Amino acid sequence: MEDIFGKAGYLSRAHSNYEFRGEQLQMAEFIMERLLDKENALIEAGTGIGKTLAYLIPAILYSLENQKIVAVSTETKALQKQLIDKDIRLARKVVREYTGKDFKHSLCLGSSNYPCRKRFEALILRGGFEPGDQDAVEALANAFAGKGVFSRFDFSVPNQLWEEIHRESEACNSHRCPFSSKCIYQRAKKEWQSSNLLIMNHYLFFSNISAGKAYLPKFDIVIFDEAHSIEEIASDQLGFDESYNRIIETLQNVYKRSRKSSIVNRISGEKERKRAVETVNAVSKEINLFFEKLRDFFKDDSNTFRLREALPFGEIPVKHLKDLLVIFEKVQDDFSEDTMNIDFEIARGKLFAFLQSLESLIYLQNSNFVYWIEKNGEEMLGDIHLMGKPVDVSQPMYQEINSFYDSCIFVSAALTAKREFSFIADRLGIFDYKPLLLNSPFDYKNQVILYLEKNSAGPDDTGFIDKAAEISSGIIGLVGGNCLMLFTSYKMLDIIRRKLASITRNTIYAQSDFSAVETVERYIKDDGSVLMGTHSFWQGIDLPGDLLRGVIMMRLPFSVPDRPVTQARIERLEERGLNPFSSYQIPSAVIKFKQGFGRLIRSKEDRGIVAVLDPRILSKGYGKMFLESLPECRIVYSLKELKETFSSLVA
Repeated sequence: MEDIFGKAGYLSRAHSNYEFRGEQLQMAEFIMERLLDKENALIEAGTGIGKTLAYLIPAILYSLENQKIVAVSTETKALQKQLIDKDIRLARKVVREYTGKDFKHSLCLGSSNYPCRKRFEALILRGGFEPGDQDAVEALANAFAGKGVFSRFDFSVPNQLWEEIHRESEACNSHRCPFSSKCIYQRAKKEWQSSNLLIMNHYLFFSNISAGKAYLPKFDIVIFDEAHSIEEIASDQLGFDESYNRIIETLQNVYKRSRKSSIVNRISGEKERKRAVETVNAVSKEINLFFEKLRDFFKDDSNTFRLREALPFGEIPVKHLKDLLVIFEKVQDDFSEDTMNIDFEIARGKLFAFLQSLESLIYLQNSNFVYWIEKNGEEMLGDIHLMGKPVDVSQPMYQEINSFYDSCIFVSAALTAKREFSFIADRLGIFDYKPLLLNSPFDYKNQVILYLEKNSAGPDDTGFIDKAAEISSGIIGLVGGNCLMLFTSYKMLDIIRRKLASITRNTIYAQSDFSAVETVERYIKDDGSVLMGTHSFWQGIDLPGDLLRGVIMMRLPFSVPDRPVTQARIERLEERGLNPFSSYQIPSAVIKFKQGFGRLIRSKEDRGIVAVLDPRILSKGYGKMFLESLPECRIVYSLKELKETFSSLVA
């Protein structure tokens, strides 16, 4: 590692803007030791260390030397693409220079990110695409004619068109498919099998765990980048989310009187077809009655209702769904050579998944799950979702991951609370590990001013909103916009936005108006604007350089205690005789707080303000934990003091 990461090492020759970082070398050495000793590790690597190369290069060298397969799992597809396009190219250059060897890597995506040739050809035959899709259709046709692997992210494809042609796992029968020898997905899977390095995201990783590790090739080592997000993503992927709209849409695809192309109309036998029509109608009727009864659970303005006892109704739709699936089994030969086979198998798969989720929720089958129903709060008769998620992921994490692979390396810029890893280790079932805590090399004392509000009312008191808007306006004006405002709820975001719009000229882009991606794109294109966001914006966006001059946190990011999953976790801790606030809610909020703070400084040239408008950071005893989690900064307590200090920061 010294040969590569040292001051005159191979990395310095391969990287035109190379800067030696002692922390990067230390991290690379530490990871190589863990791999050699087959140990797990938890690493907090502050911003600016160069953590990606610090784990990639030792992992690749170890893989080549020991014929081991390494999986790198990061938080999002965007970060996967960044790894492929930037970091792996540089790592390959270094490894080739150092060893004379090359390695193979693969981008691993969920199957719906790959096109299905059979569905594509069926779409062309029936002329099912819009005139405006012609360019995309021609580009896809040319790609299919080639021999390479491609995915949705290699083309600009309209969402509606992609829905018609992407691979559906429930519908795929590769043995009977006329295009099996040219299948893009199968080519991708074959490529994965021969790679040293598999690049995936956490969602796919845990979907693979949920599928019994059958989707991805076997691998020996896992490196989790952005490891702070694992618990929530694991809980999501190991649970379920089914909605009324989704099941009704599926049933309408199976049979709708006005739709001649529906699946049931293609059943050849009159008796079976009539029975299928009767059963679909019965299922639809009972599903509607079931969801109407669920609607009665919602009281006042609440959009969620947690189920603590098995439901006294629901057996009838379960029975009818089972009857429909039996009919599907009997008539499947009618769809064996038909282009309708794809739609038939998709519908059957969706009905089976819904049935499993419905039974689990009605009877509260899994003791480690929390079950609830959730209503779309924007509509009076909004869509209702059936939800079930694991309360505690530590046991599946330990059994399926941490004790299964040779080494599991967990890396993030924020994993500790009070400079200890015990909280995250307990949450993720990491019972045997080596820790490494590396501070950022940035000079925060000369790059950041931390504004703390101590005079205003608490965030739940009257007067907080007006004061917060006033302070925010002052900060935005001082730095000339390019500010990120972080919230813990859309409700407060919308209130502050309305207040702020009346007292500042800067354009405001809010996450509640657009998708997260579109909100950020609009902000980036509009210099001097303001970006407002909630949960994902605390940790999921990168705005380097002058794109960000200020970060304003409205509240300390405690999890909402009335959310079913949070509620259930608190109850579990109480059952263990622990104080949930100190053992779970505070450490969890501290890690998220550190992520929010970390949005501002991304390089040695960056300068700016971080403002915390929640006075509890000073008035409550636990506030010290938040402040102690931050690097040393200059602290001010008033706008007057901030203006005086800021002039020296940008001088």
